Amino acid sequence: MSKFSNYTKLLRLHQPTGIWLLFLPCLFGISLAIKKLPSADFFEILRMIFLFLVGSIVMRSAGCVINDLLDQKFDKKVARTKSRPLAAEKVSRGEALNLLALLLFLGFLILLQFNSQTILSGFFALILVATYPLMKRITNYPQIFLGLTFNFGILMSGLAILGEIDSDFALLYFSAVIWTVIYDTIYAYQDIEDDLRVGVKSAAIKFGQHPKKILILLALIMTLSLIYLGWQLQFELEFFLLISFTFFLLSRKIKKCDFKNSKNCLAVFKYNFWIGILILTAITFG
Repeated sequence: MSKFSNYTKLLRLHQPTGIWLLFLPCLFGISLAIKKLPSADFFEILRMIFLFLVGSIVMRSAGCVINDLLDQKFDKKVARTKSRPLAAEKVSRGEALNLLALLLFLGFLILLQFNSQTILSGFFALILVATYPLMKRITNYPQIFLGLTFNFGILMSGLAILGEIDSDFALLYFSAVIWTVIYDTIYAYQDIEDDLRVGVKSAAIKFGQHPKKILILLALIMTLSLIYLGWQLQFELEFFLLISFTFFLLSRKIKKCDFKNSKNCLAVFKYNFWIGILILTAITFG
């Protein structure tokens, strides 16, 4: 396998679901900001969307490199991750660090295109990206910290367009964090046996072999939070219908998921791309 191919695997460019799950919350925030500022310049909004898209690709890639650098020893002991380039020693730690430095430099250049409030928030986002991989060592709920990290674009996009954020952005952020806890817990069930063996913590281990009631309850909390947001902002009926339909689809997927089947868990995880699209559609056209 070529060195370039190993680099793309290290950056997870062959697994774009993670990029979408990072970028979609940015679009949630942009859409909400447009609702609050209907006079926003169309071409400026397009520029924002482009910057957040490129930023999502760059920072998700950087996050993957940081994760693999910190988890190299763990990854060697887990069936799903032992073939990752760093774990399999197809990419050296020095090469990974150089690649990380390049990604962070590119991320910094992108960040400089925004206003001062967004730039400051970007440094806080970097702290979240850098520390998230450590959470699986110290808490049973690293999925919460992933949610705080993956959905930070909601707050950054509000700052980029409006120059400030309010309780509506905080509520949307909370809802999206709950969504991330749901889909990343499902994802974690792929590795539950290996995680137990090597001592890695996760919500999947905490929820046990029968997590459906807990995950559906979380989906309900997410849905009610979004409904409350729509009520506060006096959204149209379409918003509430789409959000209710989103809950129906997500809870149905959770009910039908075989948590002992890693392929099924991965498929349900990937399905959350469409859940994100529905939430975005609801905010945009509600």
